[in-house]
Amino acid sequence: MNRSDFACPHCGAELPSGAKFCRFCGSSDSDGWRDEFDVEADADDFDYDEFVEDNFSSTAVNTNTRPIWRLVALVLLVLFALAYMIQ
Repeated sequence: MNRSDFACPHCGAELPSGAKFCRFCGSSDSDGWRDEFDVEADADDFDYDEFVEDNFSSTAVNTNTRPIWRLVALVLLVLFALAYMIQ
């Protein structure tokens, strides 16, 4: 460890002086280096099924896209198809 380096207060990883966050555990200067954060306790609380349900849709339809963008995509697709058939 260089004299300008320091250890992350949370995980102990070697960080360069002036680092704003730890690239290993994610703790940062702005959140107080996560003194209260416990990696092992959080790992036990992770619910994979809840994660999948929250992040992946059970339907095939994307409901987050505005209808205008769907229309734009459809028009572009038709124009490209027509341009391909004309050549």
